[in-house]
Amino acid sequence: MLNANRDKFVASDQQLQDIRFAQRELERLKIQFRDERNAWQKQNYIDARIEQKLDLLEKQLSDLGKVNFSKHNDVSISSDNDMLVILSDLHIGQTFHSFFGEYNTDIAKDRMQQLLDNIISIQKLHNSERCYVSLQGDLISGNIHKTIQVTNRENVIEQIKIATELISSFCYELTKYFKVVFMTNVSGNHTRIDRKEDAIHDERLDDLISWAVDLSLQHINNFHILTRNLDSGIVDISIRGKTYVGVHGDFDPFGKSGVQNLCLAIGYIPYAVLYGHLHTCALDEVNGVKMIRGGSLAGCGDQHTVEKRLTGKPSQMVCICTDKGVQAFYPVELN
Repeated sequence: MLNANRDKFVASDQQLQDIRFAQRELERLKIQFRDERNAWQKQNYIDARIEQKLDLLEKQLSDLGKVNFSKHNDVSISSDNDMLVILSDLHIGQTFHSFFGEYNTDIAKDRMQQLLDNIISIQKLHNSERCYVSLQGDLISGNIHKTIQVTNRENVIEQIKIATELISSFCYELTKYFKVVFMTNVSGNHTRIDRKEDAIHDERLDDLISWAVDLSLQHINNFHILTRNLDSGIVDISIRGKTYVGVHGDFDPFGKSGVQNLCLAIGYIPYAVLYGHLHTCALDEVNGVKMIRGGSLAGCGDQHTVEKRLTGKPSQMVCICTDKGVQAFYPVELN
């Protein structure tokens, strides 16, 4: 009888221990669930705030664009040619003064005006109908190297704002002279957010500038962004039935091997490949594929160009294109 009662007490104690263990496990799970829920709520709050700020930024850029760039009358032109402007290596923010050259934001603005004046003169000469502005990368100086950080007058945020304003104004002025202005964009190496070995391939600040320009000019009827990008660094541009592929040039050397590798990668042979990166205008041809390279707004005179003995005037490339391809090349030199 005593043994039987003892067994009942032992069994009851075990059950109580099991119940207490289950209660502790339940409390632990409740705490875990509450912490996870709080973490998700915090993340959702952050995401919502970011979305709200991006929406506000979009609205502000759009509203500011309407104030700065008023609508104008349609441009009536009909001709057998269009213009291609390779706008490459602006390096906004870079500042230097040496025996070989000088550059800063004020000089950049002056040279952009010089380029615009030249384009208008060339347009009048050929009566070009449409204009294709190919942003060929390295629109800002960035801060990818210590030597670059030292020579920058403006920080990266200011560089983006200045580049956006300059390119928006440049494209807006073009809309007054051409029936339609199209803009494309590829990313350069100076706009990486991190060091080369740590940088994410598609995180380049050139895309942010293109996005901001688009918002600033979206109310202008004859301005359009072309988005036929095969990659953030490769764009397909069709002009009068000919295919032009734009790259920056850091991944695609200006030569036979670069063209061959690019054609194998994209799976077709374009009429021409457009480049930037090397800071001097150039023309060449490989197996029937034309290579057209834009120059640099900065020219030479910084540490890199001086040490590498890379001298040359600041320049940008302008081409006149028909259904037969490029009929005239204008490597526009700037002061």
